[in-house]
Amino acid sequence: MVIDSAELENDDFGYSCYTIVAPAPPELTKPLLDIETAAGQTRAKIPAHVTVKGTLYAVTSLEGMIDEIRVVTARHEPFGLGTQGMELMGPDHSVIIGFEVNPSIQGLHDDLMTHTAPLGKPAYPDDPYRAHMSIVNQVGADGAAIAKGLLDDIDFGSELSIGVIDLMGRAGPGWGGIWHRIERFELGSKCRSPASQRGGE
Repeated sequence: MVIDSAELENDDFGYSCYTIVAPAPPELTKPLLDIETAAGQTRAKIPAHVTVKGTLYAVTSLEGMIDEIRVVTARHEPFGLGTQGMELMGPDHSVIIGFEVNPSIQGLHDDLMTHTAPLGKPAYPDDPYRAHMSIVNQVGADGAAIAKGLLDDIDFGSELSIGVIDLMGRAGPGWGGIWHRIERFELGSKCRSPASQRGGE
């Protein structure tokens, strides 16, 4: 079953929905943000990232979610996600890049699914897993065309380095809400993430 996450209301923790993502390398963040601006992105959107675990809601324990993600990331090492097989995918009025799923990101996704499933409900089916990066979401047709044109000038390199993942939470609705970084987790790290890594945006 698919839930329209845009209209979800904030829960007891102050967020309407959550997702787990791998942030894009810093050198891609500003160019991709410029594309969002040029395309007229208005729906609340997380800065450039690869989705590792799709949107979930009705979380029963935020601290429990953080603890489970920490368990998972402790046993997965940093890896590269190849860009050779990138392709455009997604619905009209959105521009989404799909990546070939390698064993490293599939394993991380599967592990996160197993550990987080008891703590929340998925807004849409997560499997089969499709590694993807949303460039713009639900913009007008002209905006999507602009985004596709500008995307041709972006150099993604031969692979994206995946060394951290973020638990993100959206405060408020799809339009007018804001995504916040709740916690960042380093792959392969068995230590608790520093408090300074919480609460970023």
